[in-house]
Amino acid sequence: MNFYDQERIKEIRENKLVEQNGKCAACGKYFKYGDKIELAHILPQRKWIIEKYGSDVIHHPMNMKATHSGDCNSDVQMSPNHTELVEAHVKAIIERILEEKR
Repeated sequence: MNFYDQERIKEIRENKLVEQNGKCAACGKYFKYGDKIELAHILPQRKWIIEKYGSDVIHHPMNMKATHSGDCNSDVQMSPNHTELVEAHVKAIIERILEEKR
């Protein structure tokens, strides 16, 4: 991971913490000093999913939530089998991406 990617992830993590009022998106508990905070992908970061929707969608901030590591990270993931929910989620992200490019 290059410096640009590291800084982008750091910025997304900080924005998510503010957006989520300092709470984990999965368990709802406040993060404490020393907690390992991860960015969990709502639509999982799997090779076939990236190939289908593109990395711009999968790695977009709208597809990420700040969580504790471990179970909390897995708990925010949407099952790719929920086709209607996945398609609505992806559509919202694509609309946001197009808005940002204007």
